[in-house]
Amino acid sequence: QCLPRNECSEVVVASLPTNSYQILFDGHSLDSGVEIPFNGKNPVTSTEVGTCTKPTCKDSEALVDLQYWNGDLVFIGSTYRIEDQNGTYIINATSTSFDSLTRNRACVPRDNSCYTFLIGNLIQWDPTLYVDTPSYNLFYDGKLISKGDSWLFGSIQFGDSCQPRCNQDNESIVELFLYDDGSTSGADYEYGWDLTLVTDDASVPSSSGVVPIGPSKSPLYHETICTPKASCSSFVISAPENVPIMGMSYALAMDNTTYRMKQWYPINKTSNQTTNMGSCTLRGLCDEHSQDLFELELHTPERTEDMVNGRNSPVIRTDASDGISWVFDYSEVVKRDQLPILTESQYIGEAYELDSSYRTVECVPKSECDLAFNITADLHGTSYTVRKNGVKLDDSRELPDEFFTSRMWIMTPFGQNCFPIERRLSSGAIAGIIIACLVVLSIT
Repeated sequence: QCLPRNECSEVVVASLPTNSYQILFDGHSLDSGVEIPFNGKNPVTSTEVGTCTKPTCKDSEALVDLQYWNGDLVFIGSTYRIEDQNGTYIINATSTSFDSLTRNRACVPRDNSCYTFLIGNLIQWDPTLYVDTPSYNLFYDGKLISKGDSWLFGSIQFGDSCQPRCNQDNESIVELFLYDDGSTSGADYEYGWDLTLVTDDASVPSSSGVVPIGPSKSPLYHETICTPKASCSSFVISAPENVPIMGMSYALAMDNTTYRMKQWYPINKTSNQTTNMGSCTLRGLCDEHSQDLFELELHTPERTEDMVNGRNSPVIRTDASDGISWVFDYSEVVKRDQLPILTESQYIGEAYELDSSYRTVECVPKSECDLAFNITADLHGTSYTVRKNGVKLDDSRELPDEFFTSRMWIMTPFGQNCFPIERRLSSGAIAGIIIACLVVLSIT
């Protein structure tokens, strides 16, 4: 290939072992250059040839180098940016093409500085299921500080003067991400959100805000909120009315524990959604006479031993067949509505991230042994705890799925001493009812 000497050209090679090819320019062998994660086996490499220059930073500056590989998944388009301490964008980009490498560089002050990298999109994916997925590397002052090949949202702070966003002694940090790439009409609109502190005696509004969406706005929104430590918070997000929303995803976390991370389609009566977080009590959050407090805590391992297409996945999919799935509902079919009371798909979208914590806190109908929590027995190294009104439930049994005999479920009745009642296991079957990818379990 003939290339001009006096211009800078970039040679990108994807999915080949770096020892299987050589790049020559004017007869001189060149190093393969930057390597970006590709498929877990071989990288994408970027080699600059010709007359190339990069930003020449002053002694008081550091080079930020953000490298993004777009991949070929047509349903994924990420927005990513780097902000300074004042929220000013240093780098701001949205992927628009496929199978191309984008490099964003900037010289930034090195001393007394703190920067935030943010990334988000509509859908998370398992890169082991595809040949060519998006990925990125972020370098600061020559050091790799972040990389990834699967995300819904992500953030990291870097620099020599980064401080905790909240007072760690007496405050918790709530982090909100939202991604919306606009409506079919191209009109401006906004989401509203409210955070309320819930105590045993009262509910007190704490914070509120809006998320503006439109052609001139970034589709990626990020907000941090400080709340009293060891408190119970109720977060409500409201969707705009009469707007044809094409796609929206959001995530909520408190103190690095995720409470919701999924796509949301706010239609009809579901124009708002409530997420409970923190140290909630039955008396404060629920109606003590008709409800119980359900709490699920789940923690994924640092890595899994499961190999898919020759590599370890960086996520655990929300899939009953080869991932993790859970449901909380009545044991008897006749007591159920069309959809379960609680299910994982209400809180988590396509996947759980590794080495991460997740919680669900909800008020559920008061019951003893009529309700049960069921989770796939193959936990892929994940640990979990179920609590009723603050008390840990340990009485669980492993039972087979009626339709898929090779699949096992762990059932935890939402009460005490439920299993000795033989009539509850008279037929020894769990009926797997799959409705719109929701797995509902029943005991007959």
